[in-house]
This record gives sequence, C-alpha cells and structure tokens, in this order.
Amino acid sequence: MKRQNPNDNPWRAVALTSAIGIDLVVCLGAGYLFGDWLTRVLGGQFWLLGGFLLGLVTGIISIYFMIKRYGGL
Repeated sequence: MKRQNPNDNPWRAVALTSAIGIDLVVCLGAGYLFGDWLTRVLGGQFWLLGGFLLGLVTGIISIYFMIKRYGGL
C-alpha cells in the first residue's frame, strides 16, 4: 500500500489558491493607485496604465515565487 504524502492536504491547496487570488488583487490595486498618483502629480493618462501593468507584473512574479515555494516546483 502506498503511503500518503503529508503535503497532499486539500486545505493546503485551498489556502494556496486563495493566497494567489488575494495577492493578485492587492498587487493590481496597488499598481492602480500608484499609477493614479503619478497621473495626478505628473499629468497624462499613460501613467495609470503603466502603474496597472507594473502591478500586474509584480503580482505574476509574486505568484510564481509563491507556487515555487509551496508547490514544490
């Protein structure tokens, strides 16, 4: 009979999935707020888009390291 891996816990998967979603939302929100602040300070519309994209990239990198750490990749 095969032994069960202690890391195969369904609650661990739920926690990782929730953390990924929360992390992406927080990074996107922070990027949006940073871009909005830059738009008000420096003027122009592209700062908002740049801040949003910066938040997206930050979120993707953070999620990658989170999965690498807890997913065993």
